[in-house]
Amino acid sequence: MTLLVLADSSDETAVRFTHFASGRGVETVVVADFDRLAVTVTVSRDLTSRSTILVDGRPPAGVFCRGRLDSSPPSAPSARFAASEQQAALWAALALWPGPVINRPTVHGYPPRLDPLELASSTPGIRPAGTVTNGRDATGNHAYRISCATQLDPDARDVYDVVHLTQIDERRTHQLLFAGTSTFEVSGPAHELDLAHRVVIRRWLQAKQTDFAIVTVDTCDCQNGELRLLEAAPWANHHQFWSVEDAAYTALLDRLVR
Repeated sequence: MTLLVLADSSDETAVRFTHFASGRGVETVVVADFDRLAVTVTVSRDLTSRSTILVDGRPPAGVFCRGRLDSSPPSAPSARFAASEQQAALWAALALWPGPVINRPTVHGYPPRLDPLELASSTPGIRPAGTVTNGRDATGNHAYRISCATQLDPDARDVYDVVHLTQIDERRTHQLLFAGTSTFEVSGPAHELDLAHRVVIRRWLQAKQTDFAIVTVDTCDCQNGELRLLEAAPWANHHQFWSVEDAAYTALLDRLVR
C-alpha cells in the first residue's frame, strides 16, 4: 500500500507527515511535479466516470492534497497552456477518483476555497469579522490585501490598498485544527470552544470536502454566544499544531487507510 502526498518540495509539513506514516509501516511518497504521475479520466455519455491515478506506475491507496503541483508558471505561452492542461487533468482525476482524498479538489476549488464570509452569512451563531475597506476610517490590528491575500501592517497601507481589516484580541481567540474526523484546539483561552460551534464548522468543511484545515474564531462580546470567524485555511502547517502533531497525523492516516 502506497499513500501519495501532492505537495511542493519545500512543504515541511508534507515531509513530516510522510516520515510519520512511513514510521508506522505505511509507504508514503511526496510528489512535487508531474514526472512521476499518470492520470486518466473517462466520462461516458450517461455521465458515469472512471478515474485512474498512478504514481511511479502504481495506484495509490489514498491521496493527501497539499496544493497544486508546479506552481511556478512557465514563461513560454505553449508551456503555460500545457501546464494548465496538466493541472486541469489532475483536478478532474482527483475529484472523480473513488479512493480517499484529503482536501479533495471540487467545484469549490483546488485547493478548496474557504471563505469565512460565506459561512458567517449562512450559519446562525457565526458572525463575520472585520471590514473590507480602502479608507482610513476603519480601525484594526490585523490586515491583509484582498487582491493577493497577503498580510500587511495596518498602518502601512496606502490609498490604493483594499484590505480586510480586523481587530483581534488574542485573549479570546481560539484556533482549531480539523484533521480527518478529529478536532483539536491548538491555542486559545483555558476554556475550550463548545461542541455545537465545532459541529457547525465541521459540517461546513465537510460540504467543501475539506479534511485538513486550520480555523480561527473569536468569542467576542456578542449576544447569544455568537462567534466571529476570523480565518479558515486548508494550509495547516506543523508549527501551528505542534502540541498535537502526532495525534493530527494519526487522524489523517486513519482517514487515508480506512
